Formats: sequence, structure tokens, C-alpha cells
Amino acid sequence: MLFLITVFICFFSSLILKNTRVIGLFALMVYAFLAGAASPVTTTDYPVYETHYNLLGYEISPFERGYTYLSTLFSSHGYTYSSFRLFFAFLACFILFIGVCLFTKKVAFFAGMYGVTVFFNDATQIRNLMMISLVVLGAGLLTRKRIVWKLIGVGVLIISTQFHDLGFLFTLIFVGLSVLSEEVLYRYYKYIVGILFGLGALFSVGSRISIINIFSIFLNKFSSRTNSAENVVNSFGRGNSWSTIIMVWISLMILSIVLVKLRDLTLLKVEGQQAFKVKVLFIGSSISMLVAFLIVLAPDYSRISRNAFLFFLIMLCVCIENYSFKKIIRSNFYIIFLLIVVLISTTYINTMIWGPNYYNSIPYLMRLIN
Repeated sequence: MLFLITVFICFFSSLILKNTRVIGLFALMVYAFLAGAASPVTTTDYPVYETHYNLLGYEISPFERGYTYLSTLFSSHGYTYSSFRLFFAFLACFILFIGVCLFTKKVAFFAGMYGVTVFFNDATQIRNLMMISLVVLGAGLLTRKRIVWKLIGVGVLIISTQFHDLGFLFTLIFVGLSVLSEEVLYRYYKYIVGILFGLGALFSVGSRISIINIFSIFLNKFSSRTNSAENVVNSFGRGNSWSTIIMVWISLMILSIVLVKLRDLTLLKVEGQQAFKVKVLFIGSSISMLVAFLIVLAPDYSRISRNAFLFFLIMLCVCIENYSFKKIIRSNFYIIFLLIVVLISTTYINTMIWGPNYYNSIPYLMRLIN
């Protein structure tokens, strides 16, 4: 019941309060507890993490350096994996809180939406939780005026790569695109999306070997994880079903429509540094579109759009911060409808694509079942 009560408080407070940072912090700490104190029996990735934690010093860790360093630090001081996981989850969620606060005051609304959509994926894949939390923080620091904060933001983005290799993708795109003008970025967005969908159609009927080899070569050179290149070849190139590909394509198309509308609505109300924040959130959300062609390689690439989805949720919060709920609903009914479709489809895809072991574990993660 703790999870359901927390989500209810998040949504209710968002309706009556303008600044919900404190409530949002409370909610994210509840999420940290649920992720950190997850059951080792019913949580799908828990036994893998625990096994490698207990083998520290006896094997070369298969995980990235940042995660390995932290886990080794705790292990060397005699802490069990459960204690380490709890600390790790609280640290990640606190970092996420700081990152979201750099964009919006509607932190409770973000927490509520995150909780009912993709949180349980991150509660299961705990390294990913830390990575995307650092990415959100790094992106938020990029929006600060002073150059020193921007440099720290780049540093935080680089640190995210030490917890999950997907951090490389976000780091390269944020650093590369944040220097572009809003005019150039927004003008060419639709063409880039069209190219990505075209590549998806091409690779869906052609050879996938070349692109997989490019990924494996890059990770072999830069990843701090010892088996990243091998993992890409074995797990990220096995193909996908047409039903999954089409479902993801439709979801991404609708998300793109809603994203552009949210951007346009928000830009009518903000300018200057706030407009730059919208630009950064737009870049982060747009990373989802890469999945239009990567999803044909393997279902695992859906985690890219899942992580980028957090920026979409923050963009939604920023938009709501500048408009009343009633005004948005009254003036943009079709966008509200499409938004609901995006929320449901994103949740469904990221639940079903990971299989029955994962979605059967969700009631246990929610503490509805002990």
C-alpha cells in the first residue's frame, strides 16, 4: 500500500500546490526504499547482482568501473549486498531528485508519473537507475548560466558511463547537440526522425551485422565494462518480432507528436534560460527516436527510449508548471488523449518486453504481495 499511497499523494498535491519539491523528495525516497529493499527471490536481476557482489575479489567484475568501485568499497567494509543495494538506491534517487529540481518545481508530479510508468524497470535494473539519475543531473547542470556548472555537468554525464554503457549515448548526444541553436535543432528534428524510421525499415529487411559491429568496436575501446562488446554481439543483435517493432514505432510516432506540442506550448510561456532548459529536455526526450531503427536489432534497445522517457516526463512537468491543468485539458483535448496513449503504450511496452518474470515481480516490488 505504501507505493499506492505515495502515488496518490503525488498527484493530489500536484493539483493544489505549485511547488511540490518536498513531497517529490519524499516520494523518490519511498521509491528508493522499494528498489533497495527488493526481495532477492522475486526481483529478477537481484540474484545476478548479489552473486557478483559476493564474488568481488575472486573474479573480474562484469560491471562498469563506477559500480564495481562502489560495491567493492562496501564489500571491503563488511556490508552485505542488501545493505549496499539499499544505499545505492537511495543515492541514485537523491541524485535524480536534485536533477529534476534543476528543471521544475513540480517534482511530485514527476514522481507520480515515473512511479506509474517505468519506475519498476529501474527498481529491477539498479545500475540503470544510477546511470539515468546522473544523466538527468548532468543535463540539468548544462542548463546553468555559469560555464563552471556546465563543465561539471559534462563531468557528471561522463561519470554516468561508469555505471551503465548507455551513459555514453546520452553524453555524446547532449554534449553534441546542446551547442546547436534552437532554430537549427527544431528545424531539422523532423528530418532526422524520418531518417531514423527509414533506417529502421531498411534494417528490418536487411543485414544488421554492420551496425552491431560498429557498436561492439566502440564499446571495446571506451567501455569500462569488460564484456560490453561481447554482450552487444550476443544479446543486442538477435532481432525482434514484427509485432513488437510496429508497436514501438506507433508509440514513438505519437510520442514525437506530443513532444513537439509540449515544446511549443512551453515556449509560448518561457524565454531566455528557461527556454534553454526546454531545449535540453527536448534533446533528452528526442533520444527516444533512436529506437525507431535500433528496435529492429533487439528488444533490449527499448531501454534507450525508456530512459529518455524521463526527460519527456520532466518536459510535461515544465509545461504544467506554466499552465493550469484545466487550461491544458480545455484547449488541447486531442493532445491529452495522445498523451494518455503515450503513457499507456510506453508502460505496456516496457513491461511486456521484459517478459513474465519481470511483470510478475511488480506486485512484490510494490509491496502489494510479501
